[in-house]
Amino acid sequence: MRVEWQQFKGTSQYQSFLNAIAAMRQNTNPADRGSLHFWVRVHQTYCPHEVPYFISWHRGYLYYFEQQLRVSSGDPTLNLPYWDYYSYATMPSEFTNPAPDNPLYLQRAGANVHNALTLSPFAPEVYNFQRGTQNAFEARIESAPHNPVHNLIGGIMTTMQSPFDPIFYLHHANIDRLTHAWALPDGKGIPDTANPYSATNSSSYWGGSNLYAPQLSIERYRTYYPGWLGYDYANATVPTSLPPASGTAQAAKASQLSSPRLKSRQRPPSKRITPVPGRQISATRRALAGAAKLAFDEQSYSTSLNFSKKDAAEVAAVIAARRAEDDGAGGGRVGSIKFVVDGARLSEPGRQGGYFYALYLNMPPVIDSDAADNTFFLGTLGAFEIAAASHHGPAKLEFDLVSLLLQQDVKDFSGLSLSWIRVDGDNPPVGETINVHEARIDVAYEIEPVQPPRLKGLGGGYR
Repeated sequence: MRVEWQQFKGTSQYQSFLNAIAAMRQNTNPADRGSLHFWVRVHQTYCPHEVPYFISWHRGYLYYFEQQLRVSSGDPTLNLPYWDYYSYATMPSEFTNPAPDNPLYLQRAGANVHNALTLSPFAPEVYNFQRGTQNAFEARIESAPHNPVHNLIGGIMTTMQSPFDPIFYLHHANIDRLTHAWALPDGKGIPDTANPYSATNSSSYWGGSNLYAPQLSIERYRTYYPGWLGYDYANATVPTSLPPASGTAQAAKASQLSSPRLKSRQRPPSKRITPVPGRQISATRRALAGAAKLAFDEQSYSTSLNFSKKDAAEVAAVIAARRAEDDGAGGGRVGSIKFVVDGARLSEPGRQGGYFYALYLNMPPVIDSDAADNTFFLGTLGAFEIAAASHHGPAKLEFDLVSLLLQQDVKDFSGLSLSWIRVDGDNPPVGETINVHEARIDVAYEIEPVQPPRLKGLGGGYR
């Protein structure tokens, strides 16, 4: 049973956890599972971000790391704790105490992650699970709170070396817990898998294995349900409210919505851009419109990208085909509308974290409800997202716009607007943080439809 840190630190396992982390920090052999260097290399080499199996891969990663904790501590009863920041938005003090003998301490940009939190993944319309489907839980929870928690903590947590920070494991244990809580009691739209308690095997989604090292992998189907890996969580309920704000007037104002990332409910002012014309990128992708050389600092702003009549008609056709597909009618060439952030670079202050930018598509003059926020919130951009996008090549981030355009029931496709809302943590940087070579809207086509059938039942059931 994995328990929350505040309960965990009062158990006999607490000292075992300290001993294990201390031993794993001192061991610098990247080939040894008893070293944090090993788990960092695994994360750098194999971790999927902004692609399918983000949740499945990390569930297996934590499973193997928990086993190593027991080996390194010599305590076979040791379980990995989690940090429930929806109850305690400030990092536990045990991780912020700079005592020389404290294995949990690292220098970080901040400890309060209240402004990273949102109830969006648990909204009623979030039924589907895997990335690539409409209103997908996996995509939403990775976008927030997962990414912004990394960003507001800052330091090494904004890099792909984040497993060097012990809080990384508690953060991901909480993401895993929230996934489990969301799926109860029947798994919602998670594709069914070969349940050992039934003969059901209705989806190939869980085929194959997640890889962590040449001799370390796990069959994906085993990560379907925590019980199949032999653990559960002391609290398996989704949050229904946010923790108290820090007490500042700004935080109190933001807490009126379940998305404290909004300092103000009003759309930020427009900013002039250097437009980039459309162009053919590949046989299946074309850029419609874009902006060159965008710079980001403490200010929030909005931009508008306008389309030609031909491009507007093509976007409308893509959305109409997706709407028909969702209704079961089919017809039309299956495509996607993507917002692409290409060539993103961090300044030195920006690299340290302590901030991020919340992105909104077609943000109205005022966001006046949680439902409205969920309808226009697109995702986040910060040091961690850029690091995750660039660890296998140039930093290019993509945000699928189809779900939001369907929710917004857009009729006029002559252009789209993007709003960039600066969100700060405890110690945000001053000055320019991110420079983007090009931000654009692409239309991309798939060879085959990517939407799986909407599964109402799961054979033997999730639990």
